[in-house]
Amino acid sequence: MDNNDVANLEKLLPLADKYGLAYIVALILLMIFLVLLRSIVKGNLVPRELLERAEEDRDRLQNILDKERSDFMAPTLEVLQRLKIDHTAGGVHELNEEDGGG
Repeated sequence: MDNNDVANLEKLLPLADKYGLAYIVALILLMIFLVLLRSIVKGNLVPRELLERAEEDRDRLQNILDKERSDFMAPTLEVLQRLKIDHTAGGVHELNEEDGGG
């Protein structure tokens, strides 16, 4: 019986070694997969296609905001330019003399 047990053990050891390694590798791959899945869910890891689409949307929206800002600020800039011209022409200087002389 002792000889038979050793023979069976010799037959089973390569299989146990082979499948034991497979289980360890499968466990490691499963852990890597779970870490990647967690990163994707948390937003740390984003597919390139989604990142490029988000960047295009951001650029498009930024262009819209820049256009609206320039349209909104145009009258204000025009008034500031007029004040600057008045200041260089001496309009502000004359106003200050009237306030100080009174």
